[in-house]
Amino acid sequence: MLRNARTRAGMTQNQLAEISTVSVRAIRDLELDRTGTPRVQTIRLLADALRLVGARRAELEAAAGLRAVRSLYDDLPAPSTVLAPPLAREEEAASLTRLLRSPGHQLIKVTGPPGVGKTSLIQSVAGELHRTEFMPVISLDRIGAAPHGRHEASLRLVRRVAEAIGCDSALTEVAGSLASHDVLLVADERDLDDGDRQDLRVLVQLCRGLRVLLETCTVTVDRAGATTFTLFPLHVPEWSRQTPDPAAADSPVVQYMLARCAPLYPEDVSAPETLTAIAGICWHLDGIPAALESALSWLLIYEPAELLRIAEESPARLTASPSGEHASLVDWVRQALATLPESGMRTLHRLVDAPPWTVKDAVALLAGSGADAEDSLRDLRARGLVRRVKSVRGEPQRFVVLNLVRHLVHSARDPRPDPYDAPVSWGGLHPVQTLAS
Repeated sequence: MLRNARTRAGMTQNQLAEISTVSVRAIRDLELDRTGTPRVQTIRLLADALRLVGARRAELEAAAGLRAVRSLYDDLPAPSTVLAPPLAREEEAASLTRLLRSPGHQLIKVTGPPGVGKTSLIQSVAGELHRTEFMPVISLDRIGAAPHGRHEASLRLVRRVAEAIGCDSALTEVAGSLASHDVLLVADERDLDDGDRQDLRVLVQLCRGLRVLLETCTVTVDRAGATTFTLFPLHVPEWSRQTPDPAAADSPVVQYMLARCAPLYPEDVSAPETLTAIAGICWHLDGIPAALESALSWLLIYEPAELLRIAEESPARLTASPSGEHASLVDWVRQALATLPESGMRTLHRLVDAPPWTVKDAVALLAGSGADAEDSLRDLRARGLVRRVKSVRGEPQRFVVLNLVRHLVHSARDPRPDPYDAPVSWGGLHPVQTLAS
């Protein structure tokens, strides 16, 4: 029946797959009667793509309905739609998807500094799995901690999952409802208390098809079998005002920033000076997506060249938009610096002004125990305080301290007033003369 409907519509299997978003393999199996239990959603997508209405649609649905079974996929809402894929994160998205498909990685913690793009990446991967592999997704919105740091019963993880899938809130009932499904659970670790974490471990043990993505900014050693997936800043070309790199125009990040700059400064966007300024802004903001978005909002009142001067003086000034969004990034860096062990802080101070270095360079510069130096470097990298510099294939990796971290360290050493944070002085303004008509 499906094959006849497709033939009447004049479509190949590939064309039907492209329009319906159902895979070619699934369509082929349906037409060859190899699918014992077609999903309701699959039949609806195919019927919509074939534009079947009235009796023809009812006939196809009735034929499939003899064997169709409802699943969590049919009952759960689709995850939030990502209007644009995360910028230059194709490799990370593919890697995270592979981990979710692997049976050895049920619980994955996606970690990184605020604004690095964790939420966008998770939403993109979850939406792709839902759309292409028909994986049901339970996405728990961020709720924050209850007063006094406690979680009310209504906010507990198991209760929220039970409300999403429509079952009793007892842990055994939730586990029983999920046990026979491949399902993805997305949550923010900041919403979980110790009881929630214990319940989550039980669910993962009882439901072998359950996959969990936890978003977190905290770097910890998890001994409960969780896999840590660290998201780092985007790769940006190295930049110097004295020797600008013409290859910067090939960077996806720089191209994106130029495209966003074009509506505001259409007459200047193709000028070499604008390319140099945008590349410099990307470098000073370390390729952190939220910081770059905040910098774009400042283009409403500053030209690219002036924005670059601000980035050189105070990159922290640009990490928050005029509305105050993304200010948590600077707070997070300050907290990360405050919680560094003494050995890590000494290492950071030695490397803060060093040009891009390899591990061997850093060990020589630190002039101490090689093992201790490596431990400190690994801790700095895991905390997101240093970023990798694009290296030549086959050569040792090179790293550099984040410009934002460098600025905050220098500010702590030698506090000076921010020239872009001074109040406006009205004393020098002349009174406006009224114009006669």
